[in-house]
This record gives sequence, structure tokens and C-alpha cells, in this order.
Amino acid sequence: MTGRANAHGFGQRFDLPLPLWLWLTGAGATLVLTFVALALFARRRDFGAAFLRSVDLLQFAALRRIAHPLAVVLRVFSCAVFALTLATGFLGNDDAYANLIVTMVWVLWWVGMAFFCALVGDLWEVVDPLPTVYRAAARLIGRRESLGLPWPSWLGAWPAVILFFAFAWAELVWQDKDVPRALASALLAYAALSWCGMLLFGVEVWRSKADAFAMVFRVLGRFAPLELRSATPTEPARLRLRPYAAGLLTEGAVPNSVAAFVLLMLATVTFDGLHETPLMDSIGTAAQTARPVAEALFALSSATGMDETQWLNTVVLLLFPLAFMLIFRVVSACMLRLAGSSAHADLNAMVWSLVPIAVAYHLAHYASLLLTTGQFIVPLASDPFGWGWNLFGTRGQAVNLGIVSPAGYWYTAVTLIVVGHVLAVIVAHIEATRRFASHRAALLSQVPMLALMVAYTSLSLWIMAQPIVG
Repeated sequence: MTGRANAHGFGQRFDLPLPLWLWLTGAGATLVLTFVALALFARRRDFGAAFLRSVDLLQFAALRRIAHPLAVVLRVFSCAVFALTLATGFLGNDDAYANLIVTMVWVLWWVGMAFFCALVGDLWEVVDPLPTVYRAAARLIGRRESLGLPWPSWLGAWPAVILFFAFAWAELVWQDKDVPRALASALLAYAALSWCGMLLFGVEVWRSKADAFAMVFRVLGRFAPLELRSATPTEPARLRLRPYAAGLLTEGAVPNSVAAFVLLMLATVTFDGLHETPLMDSIGTAAQTARPVAEALFALSSATGMDETQWLNTVVLLLFPLAFMLIFRVVSACMLRLAGSSAHADLNAMVWSLVPIAVAYHLAHYASLLLTTGQFIVPLASDPFGWGWNLFGTRGQAVNLGIVSPAGYWYTAVTLIVVGHVLAVIVAHIEATRRFASHRAALLSQVPMLALMVAYTSLSLWIMAQPIVG
């Protein structure tokens, strides 16, 4: 097997056919023209009605007959993969790329499942092994599913925000993230925490308020064309076909904790790209040469065992979502001021218009990782523990790490990011027309949001360009 892949770098330099500033200008102009077109031709308040139309696929008898058996098969398979992943982490080879758990967790599950949930539907809602294992254990011991404790209203979804930040820290900062036994221990600890929460508050309450991964895949699933929902004691199963981004339009108020979660998703994937750029290297150099900062980092390192780079990355990672939340609040305040007294007090719903951006950036940023490092699953399928097995005859399968060219990477990234931002402008416009009293108020409210999206488009493209032009 080959050595470790650099997920976001390339072995050759790619010269853009146009200067980078022209790409940034063109992308920003596309967003402005989209806004102008909406202002001129989408004046009716029911402009977004087509987005809300959906088709109930379970009305078709053939789909209704296979839906439940298929869900059962997928859940059994998911639980088997979960058990195998834990077993390989605790018992398998210590080499990260000779052990199934590293590729399974960071590539196939985190990146692959996110891609599927965003582009197809929230499959994690159906195959999540944690509630399946918990419910099976409850039936086996013959006790009720939960103690039914009420969820404190003041707590909102903040536990999910905290847990997702911890996951982002593990992905981007934790040095043991590719150590199989450490990764398996973290996975088992999260499972145990989830099972305790399900016991106290119930499966659905825990998954909707505190389960970071159920929430992140549900947010991505709002963008997808298929609305997938498992049957619950209070709700039947749902399988609906709808236009992309239709699930982002909502009637109800959005809690602050949910808005913070969406912004955290956007902030962490942006940090992931930024911390591999020369700018982040410059920030690190400046921190090490500034005596008070260097002394603080040294003291933290001495007290905790984490090195100075880890602490610096942790601080910057924490500042990113705080900055995103502050900017969103400032933009929201400007929107209210420009819209005048006709505006609704709650503008957290506008946070859903940022989800297409999160989807686009996630696809653009991680596509190369999925296509390159994801190939390791082929030899690992034959030898998941790294013990020298060859169950399916694929152990010696070659891995082509050059499958993604710099040119392909760049053009794909540009397309995804611009399309994602255009969709974000459209969703924001539809949401504004539904929440403000007049067309003029809706348009004025969108000026600060448009400025934010143009700025973020430029930042995103600049970050994506660094591995190939930097």
C-alpha cells in the first residue's frame, strides 16, 4: 500500500488561464446579476411556491412495499459496519492506512455520508446505528425505551453545537485522529454518551437536540431533493421528492442554537481550508515571534501536553465560529434597519440560506479527499484489520492518488462554489419575500446579505486556489 495522501495538495503547479482576481470578480458579478434578475422578475410574493411543491413517493404501492424491508436491511448492514469499525480500531494494525477505521470514519462516513445526504437525502436518519442498537438492547432486556425526562427549554440545541465543535477539533487539530485505538475510543465514548442521553430523554429528543451528527446530516438533508424520515411513534415514515433547497424554506422561528449550529458548520469547513494556506503559516510565525503570545502558548503546552501549534489552531478554530456569528448578527441588524418597521423580529431563518454555501464548499473542499484517499477502502475491504488477509482478492489493489488533476479540481471548485452561492441568493430572496411586508422591504433587506455572500464567495475561491497556485 502507498503512503499517506495529502488530501488538499497537488504534486504540480497549475497556472490559471486568467488571473485569480478576475475569477473572484466574475463570481461576485454572477451573484449581483442573480440578485438583479430576482429584483426585476421575481416580484410576486408567491414566487417561491414552486420550491415548496413535493411528491409523496410512498403513495406508490411498489415503493411502499419495499421501503420498510429495505430500511431494515440498511440498518442491519450499518450496525455490522459500526461493530466492524470499532473492532478494527481496538484490535487491528496500528498503521492508519492498514486499518479500516481511519478511512471508514474520516473519508467514507464523514465525507461520503455528507455528500449523499446533501445530494440525495438524509440517509443517516434511516441507517444511524446508535438508535438501532439502543432500541434493540431495550427490547432485549424488556424495559421501556427511556425515562422520559423533559428536555430543558433553555438548553435548546447547544449540546449539539458543543459536540460538533469537539468533532471539528478532533478532525482538524487532534494529533491522534489517525491512531486507530484512539479513534475507536472516541467513537465508543460518543456512542456511550448518546445511549445515556437516549435513556434519559428519549431517542428522538436526543437526536434532535444533542446528537451533532444527526443534526449535521439533517441540515444537509434539507438541501437534498429527497426528504427521508423514519417512522416514529408520533409520525409516519416520509419519502418525498422536492426541488433542491426546498427544505430550507421554513415557516417557524429558528432558535439561536440551531442558527449557531449552521454557522458553526460553515465556519469549521472554512477553517479547514484556511489553515492549509500560507496565510495560516504567517499567523503561526507571527504568534511564535510575539513574545507574550509565545509565552502563553508555551505555558499552555507545558500544562496540557498539547504542543504550541495545536493550541494556536484551537484558538483560531474557536474564533472562526464566533466571528461568523458576530458577522451574521451585524448583517441581520442591517437587514432589519433597511427593511424598516415592516420586518419580522426573527431573522434567524435567513441562516438557512447559507446552507447551499456550506454544501457547495463541503463538496468542493472534500471531493479530492473522497476520490483519492477513499480508494483505500478497496484493499481494506479484503484486509480490514491489517493482518494480511485477502478476503476478496483486492488487498494488493493499487491506489491512484493522481486521479484528481489540479485543473479538474479548480474548475469543479469554481462551479460548485458559484452555483452554491447563486442558490443561496435565491433562497434568501424567497425567504425575504415571505417574511417582509413589501417587495421593496424584501429587496432592501437583501443588500447586506448579498454583500456578505459576495465577500464569502471571494474568500472561498481564494482558499480553494491556494493548493494549486500558492
